Amino acid sequence: MTVGERLLGLVADVDGALFGVPGGQTLPLYAASRGADVRHLMVRDERNAVTAADAHARLTGIVGVCDATVGPGATNLVSGLAEAQASSIPVVAVVADTRRDAEHLRRYSVASQSFEQSETLAPVTKWVGRVHEPAALDEVVDQALRVATAGRPGPVVVSIPEDIFLGAADGSRPRPVTDADRRFPRHRPHPEPELVETVAGMIREAERPVVLAGGGVVFSGAAPALSDLAEGCSLPVATSLNGKGAIDERHRLSAGVVGGFGSQRGNLVVQAADLIVAVGTKHSQLGTHGWRLPAAGQTVVHVDIDATEIGRAIPAHIGVVADARSFLMALAEVLEAWSGSSTPWIDGIRPDEDPVGGDEAVRPEAVVAALDDLLGPDDVLVCEASLSSGWGARYFRVKRAGPGMLAPRGLAGLGWAPGATLGARVARPEGRVVALTGDGGWGYGLSETETAVRYGLDLTTVVLNNSSLAWIRHVESRMRMPYNTDFSPVDFAATARAMGADGRRIDRGQSIASTISEALETPGPSVVEVPVSPDATPIIRYGTVRRAAYG
Repeated sequence: MTVGERLLGLVADVDGALFGVPGGQTLPLYAASRGADVRHLMVRDERNAVTAADAHARLTGIVGVCDATVGPGATNLVSGLAEAQASSIPVVAVVADTRRDAEHLRRYSVASQSFEQSETLAPVTKWVGRVHEPAALDEVVDQALRVATAGRPGPVVVSIPEDIFLGAADGSRPRPVTDADRRFPRHRPHPEPELVETVAGMIREAERPVVLAGGGVVFSGAAPALSDLAEGCSLPVATSLNGKGAIDERHRLSAGVVGGFGSQRGNLVVQAADLIVAVGTKHSQLGTHGWRLPAAGQTVVHVDIDATEIGRAIPAHIGVVADARSFLMALAEVLEAWSGSSTPWIDGIRPDEDPVGGDEAVRPEAVVAALDDLLGPDDVLVCEASLSSGWGARYFRVKRAGPGMLAPRGLAGLGWAPGATLGARVARPEGRVVALTGDGGWGYGLSETETAVRYGLDLTTVVLNNSSLAWIRHVESRMRMPYNTDFSPVDFAATARAMGADGRRIDRGQSIASTISEALETPGPSVVEVPVSPDATPIIRYGTVRRAAYG
């Protein structure tokens, strides 16, 4: 048995997938995947391999897997691993390394493509494990899966020297890996019963309680438990951007997203609450308007699987260390006999009054409103970083409890969506997968259109083309600086067609809904280019959030 065959059996189950770019050292892995049930997709850039693995993990609840070769292959993983670490997504990156007898020649790449890659990858992962002998492969992979899925999930690296990768596997120290070992979170710590009773009492006594659900609720599979709790107790639910899907956003108890990329209603609800039960959220800067919401006078309960996160960014009156699902189920049990008010207090908060339509260019919110109408509960919207995430957060509704919109709000770097869309499509073979990106982010990974064509993946990418890096352009405008962030015009529909995909363009006066609908019905990958104004923005400033009548 080759190391590639043994490795494949350890890191992926029969329904899994791997994403990577081959090097001479990792070819045994690619050869093994040819005759295996596991699907291996060769992408065009390692950066897109790791984001594909990230998105695959978010949608399946199983550790994502990617691979890269030594040196430049390893460095290309850094941004994607940093995003996975910041968003608490478990990814195993299998990375080739310098052969053992050339360790002293690593520095300055005397040994081909070598450098101190473990030291480079360590700050953006939970653990870097190196296989020092063939017999240790099983044990290192077993530990990597354990670290990735235990506690606060995150990415890990399995580093395999070239001479081991190209040699024979040694099964003298086997360590069986089961499907359960690849799922996350590996353990679900239960909350202290006394704390659950205390929180339940606070909810009963509050006039305007709200649950603020973060990505931890969605990725721990706690969304159904939260929905049951909210319905049973008439508890409103607001979410962070990564928390979208914690509740069906068409539900009367769904308040919307809070923060700079949120809705007026979501921000008003959290602003008006007298008790905020924050579950699985780290209170990021953008999601809290620079840590101003929740405000100093509001009572906050903070629940998280990571004890070091509780109260770190926003002070908490009570901290509960627990898995999100375990906590919500325990809280629902205590509150079972209490139904709350038959009329949710958020009914007094007016909905958004954002206009859609008009202007010389096609408005981004009109595009996302069309996507919201066209996509159903089984479909997935993958958003690029920056303004694309804001448009999706504000105008697209996830229509069932669970992950239905993905966005990189960890590191929040451009270029996440092209690879993530591939991973999402493989993770969700049924339903439709749509990417929403800007031309800036699309420029990082549009070459993966060819990957989608090569594998016959049905996915649609909507490119909001403002020929600029619009977020930075807006900063330049506020600082009264000259614009240095504009691009030359590019015909992205034509580039898609050049790579074998369907390419369309929506100009002002054309039907947005019918054009996108036709793209969705076209077999294989499609790219829909939409010229939009560089002045359009979904960002809500804290000072513009109108205070609710509740004080």
